[in-house]
Amino acid sequence: LVIFSLGILFILSILFIEFFIPLLVPKPFQRWTLGKALLWYPFVIVFVGGCQFLYKSYWAGWRDFTFLEFVFVLSRTLGIGFTVAFFVLGIWQYLNRNRLSMLTSKEVYDVMTSDGKVVQLSLNNILYIASSDNYVEVHIEENGDRHKLILRSSLKKIETQISNPLSPIIRCHRRYLININRFIISNESSRKMDLILENYEDSIPVSTKYIPQIKQRLTVRP
Repeated sequence: LVIFSLGILFILSILFIEFFIPLLVPKPFQRWTLGKALLWYPFVIVFVGGCQFLYKSYWAGWRDFTFLEFVFVLSRTLGIGFTVAFFVLGIWQYLNRNRLSMLTSKEVYDVMTSDGKVVQLSLNNILYIASSDNYVEVHIEENGDRHKLILRSSLKKIETQISNPLSPIIRCHRRYLININRFIISNESSRKMDLILENYEDSIPVSTKYIPQIKQRLTVRP
């Protein structure tokens, strides 16, 4: 009965912290970013572990109400959380490999250029980024209108600020970063590949070392 009730408490505490709190205090959750997630989910683990610890201590007559026991319960909660999270994440990736990149595609990043300027870039609006000497050309589409930003920066500097394991922006060539949600394969051989920007005719080459990664993420143009 105690173990069963602990399972119910685990579910209820997750539902409370993940759904009720954002409804009660919506402002911090309106512009969700990867940085906020890295701060939020450790707090979720501590909250859920704390609920488990208090409930378990109550059933034990508060005999185990110690810091060491709290650490033990917290580590067990963390282990269960990671196990469930990776299991769900694995199924999610298998069913739709691009779904994770869509999570961060709506994020707005503050990007600093080499001359100290800060530019806000929405990943969802970026088509691709091309290197041009000491500058980069950021090709953007917003509300159906296409335009280009020219920033004084290296491609590597931009990449380190907007590319991460969940980002749709990936490198395909030493001169190009692309939004994988915007391109399809137009030409492919064992050592060569070209990409076409959907709804446009921009052609982007793919370096040999990036071909396997691109093939897993994109489809061939009919």
